[in-house]
Amino acid sequence: MSVYRDAAVVLGSYKFGEADRVVVLLTQNYGKVRAVAKGIRKTKSSIGARLEPMSHVDVSLRTGRDLDTIDQVRLIEPLQVLRSDFDRLRQGLSMVEAVNKITPDREPVPHLFEVLTRALHFLNQQSSPLLLASFFWRLISLEGGTPQLDECVDCNERENLCYFDVQQGGVHCGACRSGVPISESAIEILRWILGGRMNEALALEESIPVHEVNRLAMEAMEAHLERRLKSLGVFDRHL
Repeated sequence: MSVYRDAAVVLGSYKFGEADRVVVLLTQNYGKVRAVAKGIRKTKSSIGARLEPMSHVDVSLRTGRDLDTIDQVRLIEPLQVLRSDFDRLRQGLSMVEAVNKITPDREPVPHLFEVLTRALHFLNQQSSPLLLASFFWRLISLEGGTPQLDECVDCNERENLCYFDVQQGGVHCGACRSGVPISESAIEILRWILGGRMNEALALEESIPVHEVNRLAMEAMEAHLERRLKSLGVFDRHL
């Protein structure tokens, strides 16, 4: 039985036996790992607090046939602000839930690890009405689902782009209309998010185009996953 150590983000956990929990970790170098935290449900040790969802940790594990075992855990950076604000907490939980559903076990995905840790640290330090949407669009793009924004998905028309179809993955012109209406400003925000101008997008304040991008991001993420995200509440679905 070998021992290895890596940086990780806790994606979630579930009960295992009478006193243990299985913790789902996205590690930097080994991908998604499931590991047993022994006795964690019977003790009040600090290790339990370190293994809450979204925690960015340095973890030592022992390999097992089906499940690894957690030996030691150290917090890399506390996310105290994130956990004390309901809206930020909801956003952070939605991020780790989406990554958990999108990521296969034992397949290294260092690009996803970097995107997730950067988003959680940003969320802990400051807020933005577009952070969660930007994160979702970035995930979809990394999965090969970058939406087509510069010409109609059906006819390749580059003018009068005024609809967005989540299922077809892009914009439609007025003649081919499919999906839901979208403003030119919202399309431009999407171009910022996916075209290297993320900081400018995150600096935007609440507005109707920002709301459009948020709504489409949630729909696109759930369509990509083919399931609903539990962390997104009823309120979010009626914005």
